[in-house]
Amino acid sequence: MSIQKKIGFLGAYSIPFFILLSFYLEGTYWAFMPVVYTYFFVPIIDEIIGKDAQNVQKKEFEGLIKDKYFDFLVYSHVWIHFFVLIFVTFQISSNQFSNIQILGFVLSQGVYASSIINVSHELGHRNHPLAIIHARVALMSVCYHHFIIEHNRGHHVHVATPNDPATSKKGQTVFEFWIQTLIGSFKSAWNIEKRLLQKKEIKTWSLKNEVIQGILGSCAMAILMFSLISLYRNELSWIVLIHFFGQSIVAILSLECVNYIEHYGIVRNEISEGKYEKVNPLHSWNANHFYSNLLLFHLQRHSDHHAYASRPYQVLRHFDESPQLPFGYPVMIIMSLFPPLWFKIMNPKLEEWKSKAIDSEQIKNIVRQFA
Repeated sequence: MSIQKKIGFLGAYSIPFFILLSFYLEGTYWAFMPVVYTYFFVPIIDEIIGKDAQNVQKKEFEGLIKDKYFDFLVYSHVWIHFFVLIFVTFQISSNQFSNIQILGFVLSQGVYASSIINVSHELGHRNHPLAIIHARVALMSVCYHHFIIEHNRGHHVHVATPNDPATSKKGQTVFEFWIQTLIGSFKSAWNIEKRLLQKKEIKTWSLKNEVIQGILGSCAMAILMFSLISLYRNELSWIVLIHFFGQSIVAILSLECVNYIEHYGIVRNEISEGKYEKVNPLHSWNANHFYSNLLLFHLQRHSDHHAYASRPYQVLRHFDESPQLPFGYPVMIIMSLFPPLWFKIMNPKLEEWKSKAIDSEQIKNIVRQFA
């Protein structure tokens, strides 16, 4: 890995920096600066810098995995997220800002919070207890704790099959997908916990249920901030709850836009009734746009992630054979909100990829070359 790319991952700090900066710039619309940066300037930078199809060399692999610099980046974002969340909540409770500014701050915090779900996703795939704790607590702060349950034990098992609520179908709009995944993923997480608890002969409705733990954790965070800030302001500060749940909604819907993009129309071959071929890098859309990949800790190299879920972000690989997105995630998210445009661009790309008919054995041989 080049030193430029290694340093480039620091770009992920740009969004919280712009959130904090927006409070010190005069003018109503600076509150939207992080949103504009993410969905306008990041795509421009992507186009200027271009794509990155380079994979780490075998001799670098173990060294990069053990490099604590990469761990520091993701762990630190959890702490920065909580600092920014508390800072923004406290600032807007002062009644000094217009409704337009508050909307901007909520959207901006939501954009950053969606990247924290991504950080939680990275940490949640690790076996270390400290990583899991950071992932769970961060997800509670966006009211989406059940994600870690369903994603790890449900989505990674059923991806690209009809059994996965987080896989979008060809011809399905993102709005239809939101309904499918928001309801289906929660049900899936609940059923996963129910089965695990039944094996241990523990009641489903108990504090051992991690879904319930997540709900209570989110409520506790909201109530704690509301109570402390209300006491400080000497009035009921309802804006605290509006901001907390507002940024959560933005983060969740942003994440589910990403889920929509990552597996749109991809279907695994059914080798026998109810049994599907093993997940491989053919079963996720990939994007190698350099700058947005740095900001997202290589999330856009999603094909390799699904093939090797525990592989740290810094060593995720690119495969030419994986289906390739035309743009990075920021552009794809905006495009998904306009279904006719999405279908016009993505349906032909989906069919073009299917026509190549790369089979699982072929992709296995390709993967082995880089393993």
